[in-house]
Amino acid sequence: MADRLARISSAPRAVPMLDLGRDLGRHGAIEPILPALVRGVIFISVLAAPFVAALLAG
Repeated sequence: MADRLARISSAPRAVPMLDLGRDLGRHGAIEPILPALVRGVIFISVLAAPFVAALLAG
């Protein structure tokens, strides 16, 4: 009986996964920012392209 209790008590327990979006109250906080970041990266890369081309041309 003691052997059985030792096995049961030492068995790994099922722990629910932590859902960061729901549990921390930040669900949907980053999604509206992504399109603006992508537009900003495209804008800066278009502005920097002539300068990079001039540097590479020497």
